[in-house]
Amino acid sequence: MSFPTNNHPVEGKSISAIVSDREQQLDTVLRDVSALETVMVGIKNLHQSLVEQRHKIIQSKLLHIGFMSVAGRLPTEILSQIFHYSLPEHEYLSPALKQAPMLLTSICRRWREVAVGMPSLW
Repeated sequence: MSFPTNNHPVEGKSISAIVSDREQQLDTVLRDVSALETVMVGIKNLHQSLVEQRHKIIQSKLLHIGFMSVAGRLPTEILSQIFHYSLPEHEYLSPALKQAPMLLTSICRRWREVAVGMPSLW
């Protein structure tokens, strides 16, 4: 049974084609939105990771600044004792720059003066 309409059959096919086109366009947009949401989650995770790294670096920096100020206030006698404890246990002292006593001379001016002024280190 057919219902009478004012539409010509050609017009009906055109509307059907338009609806089909819109469905395809909608599918494409939905895929794009989904892909963008995935990228946004990745960016959000990366941002959170970088914020955490920044926090850790700032905390480490502040901690090391605190170490510098404490070490700068140590009396020379105590600093000298610490330097003695930093020496390797064997009798031969390495001229390596990354080991005591050479390492001690590269920390700061005061440490260099104290280390160079201690004949027992050398």
